[in-house]
Amino acid sequence: MKLDIVAYQGEAGKPAVLFIHGLGMDKDIWVNPSNSRILGGMFPLKVLLKKCFPDDAPGGPRTLFDILRQKGYTVVTWSQKRPAGPINAAVQELQEVVRIVRGMDHRLILLIGHSRGGLIARKYLAGTDEPVQALITLATPHHGSTVAGIARYVTPLAAWLAPVIPKGEKGTLRFALQRVLEFLRSRALRELLPESTFFQFLNDRPMESVYYASVGGTSPNLFTLSGIAVPDIFEKIIPATVFPEEMKQGKGDGLVSAESSRLPWCHEHYLFGLNHAELLFNERVSDIVVSIIENINRG
Repeated sequence: MKLDIVAYQGEAGKPAVLFIHGLGMDKDIWVNPSNSRILGGMFPLKVLLKKCFPDDAPGGPRTLFDILRQKGYTVVTWSQKRPAGPINAAVQELQEVVRIVRGMDHRLILLIGHSRGGLIARKYLAGTDEPVQALITLATPHHGSTVAGIARYVTPLAAWLAPVIPKGEKGTLRFALQRVLEFLRSRALRELLPESTFFQFLNDRPMESVYYASVGGTSPNLFTLSGIAVPDIFEKIIPATVFPEEMKQGKGDGLVSAESSRLPWCHEHYLFGLNHAELLFNERVSDIVVSIIENINRG
């Protein structure tokens, strides 16, 4: 299996850290976020998260991948061949990446997964006896996400927004809106519904040899279109009785609820007033994750 892998060899005495990206993303979310494209690989992340990409930092924000590499850890990540494909396909790729990391003479591995990446890691661990030291998840829907269930309400959104989009911005904003709608209607996203067959048959359990930690967010403001914040746009068209927790202020990060972001058997769990993507580039989050890994490495 030929995969698009990025790996940096670190100190022999330290574990390797393997990064798993989320739905519709690629390895650049860890390696080079300025080039990262989301929502089907066509829309630049830095356009949606402008405050994370200041003009005086052309290289983009520091990532955990960079921080741990500079601290002497072996760091590895890859771009999933089917970033919007089924989780089982990504698990097969993860098995191959782990095999490659073992070949780099690393007995000990830590897994870090963002969003769906955390579920890919859980599914992998459910089917292996290979030793893994830790699983750390960032904004992972451990109990599923109900966001996919709102798709039937967002179809009229493009027509509702078109008249308020300034003429000079219509191409960019309409494209952004189209990608959001496609994402919300995708089959891969429906797999993340709490009642999906994936969660029905996940059947994983805590492993004594693995240290578990999770991080979630409570700010649902993903980005802004014509001065209107998403998910405020959705709140105007979705009945209050079915408006998802993931999109409520203080309750979710826009795609994952704070409650769902907690790994059921975690040893540590943290919440921050950040959205689904900001968690990746926040200094406080990085400090906590690095501290967890350093403590594990010290034994």
